[in-house]
Amino acid sequence: MCKCKHSPPIGGYRLLAGVMASNADNENGEREDFTLQKKRTRLLYIILFCLPFLLGFIGNYKSGNSVLNSLYGALCVYVMELQIQPENVLSEIARWTAPLMTASGIFIAFQQIRQAVSNRIKGRNPDSVAIYGDSVYIDTLISKLGRLGIQGGMDDLSDGIDKAGRYVILFQEEQEGLAFYEKHKQDFQNGQVYLGLETIMPQSLQDPNLTIFNLKENTARMYWDTYSLIPEYSQGNLDLKIGIIGFDTLGQNILTYGLLNNIFSADQHIEYHIWGNSDEYRNIHTQLPQLAPDQVIFHEGSWTADIQLINGLNRLILCEDSSQNLITLSSLLTFSTCPCIHVNDYLNQVIHSLFVRDGVSIFGSADEIVNIEQIFKETLLADAKAFNHYYAMKYQGIPNTEEAKEKAFRALDSFTRYSNIASADYQKVREKMIEVLRLPEESTADAVIRKKDLLAELEHIRWCRYHYLNNWSFGQPENGKAKDPVHKLHTDLIPFEQLSDEDKSKDLAAIYTMFRIPTDDL
Repeated sequence: MCKCKHSPPIGGYRLLAGVMASNADNENGEREDFTLQKKRTRLLYIILFCLPFLLGFIGNYKSGNSVLNSLYGALCVYVMELQIQPENVLSEIARWTAPLMTASGIFIAFQQIRQAVSNRIKGRNPDSVAIYGDSVYIDTLISKLGRLGIQGGMDDLSDGIDKAGRYVILFQEEQEGLAFYEKHKQDFQNGQVYLGLETIMPQSLQDPNLTIFNLKENTARMYWDTYSLIPEYSQGNLDLKIGIIGFDTLGQNILTYGLLNNIFSADQHIEYHIWGNSDEYRNIHTQLPQLAPDQVIFHEGSWTADIQLINGLNRLILCEDSSQNLITLSSLLTFSTCPCIHVNDYLNQVIHSLFVRDGVSIFGSADEIVNIEQIFKETLLADAKAFNHYYAMKYQGIPNTEEAKEKAFRALDSFTRYSNIASADYQKVREKMIEVLRLPEESTADAVIRKKDLLAELEHIRWCRYHYLNNWSFGQPENGKAKDPVHKLHTDLIPFEQLSDEDKSKDLAAIYTMFRIPTDDL
């Protein structure tokens, strides 16, 4: 596919845009504490289970029994048979506590067997999802999946992977997730796999059976959907200043998704002001000046040195870890007059009754982050496949069948596949724009057709930005083709009015496909 038009997917935007990893220390600490707590719980149970045996052995031995007889007697207390003569305090404690531990062991074993049977029954459903990993978000994900969710790895009767229609791999350490997928790759052949990553670029993973998702990207994508700039667009205000404090993984995603989704006019001027460690992002993203007339402005030092600029922002987004955001919010509410502050708080530490007021909003809770649609991207993938199928039928002559559509999409390289998903993500913005532009009594399709030139131009701008954020530039490949993915050159990275009619029709085809408008006449 020569010219792809679509907005990145769940793993696409930040990864496509080359957003770096660097999780907040506070979040890493929280995850480590969660893992340590689980290990301590297991260790405590083992100690409690073995304690009656130890007390029984000592009690037996103190009663004058041999070591072997003492060991045997200690085992017997677990089946409510006391073989200590004479009895003593230690043997009494062992006699009353051992049956309790035996009962708890039986209960746990029963629960595991029950879970294994339940997993096998659920696995027969083609929509079932088996989940593997140790992330703190897994329990939330299983809860949201309801009857479709399978706690992977619970079936001790099987040496392989649970049977399911789909699989989610979500480890705290992404290297463990990659290793787990590689180890069980053959077991996953009959189902789609969704792998949670934060730092590894999905374009480097060419397996068509693997879909990447990123929970930080989920947060950023949902943020711009929930707090869209459509109200400003409807009022004709596209000269905006948006600030971001905190520029680790989440802040980078907020910026990247904003650049890719906040596209309403060729003449808009949106400034994104960044406070935080931006050296790597700036060094890698060499084509940011090509996003003009929008601008990304990086500030050195603390935001406190730019308090007057902060006061003049239309919106300020706090993207540091939850604890630091709470401190920053307190200072802003005391010393700043910024009218609109949005605070990321995955730990739910912001005390709403004290800090939330007019102009202050909270986003990014764990319940919001673990979003089923964002992880599986079923709607996005359906739209992306539909447009790619249109292109493949028109230019490659493939048949109009579901099988051919699926095959054509899976045959794409990773970058092109994510590029196809791109416009599908931007579709939410188009739909909101059309609601603003639609005349009374006018259908959505008629409004799209009436505004087709505007929508096609915005799609081209979005497509260009997608490539610029991945360091593509305008150029004529030596092989005479339209693009050179090795040297990241494309002949269509030019203003919309300079495109050929054929290339303009590709942009329009993306629009019509998303709005389910026939493309026969294009």
